[in-house]
Amino acid sequence: MIFKNSNFSEQAAWISLIFTVFIAIFYTNGLSQLEGDFASNAGAIVGLWGSTIIASIIFAVVAFSLLAFIRKLNGDDEDISLIDERDEVIENKASTWAYYNLSFCIMVMIIHIFCQGVISSYPFFSNVPPLDFLIHGLMFSGILVEFIARASQIYHYRKAA
Repeated sequence: MIFKNSNFSEQAAWISLIFTVFIAIFYTNGLSQLEGDFASNAGAIVGLWGSTIIASIIFAVVAFSLLAFIRKLNGDDEDISLIDERDEVIENKASTWAYYNLSFCIMVMIIHIFCQGVISSYPFFSNVPPLDFLIHGLMFSGILVEFIARASQIYHYRKAA
């Protein structure tokens, strides 16, 4: 198996990392095809979010089903619901880093929207309406947080190995 010396939690983290990159590419591709802003084209933006959620569900079901099938095929009878103390510590460290970054992203979005409304010659993303910046910023913040969480988790697993 490709993850010969890893447990289910690390394998799931790898799949989640790949999944996050896939969703980022999928959403960015959909975003590049949008025309107008939320006020003029709300249906397309909501449709993009809906299709991203559907693609996420399909990818997750297929990927984790395939992982379970491969583990079963290889005779790896480790209980996948069993999480030991090391897994909990690694997941807590990864979550801490991820949510520090989420807090930072939210602060940047709030400061940007505030500055865009108050400073008339604000130079950053001046052609993007605040609502659109918030909508897409939340989506990309979520993707970034998931990526950081899983990459940090994999780093700690590899460091401990």
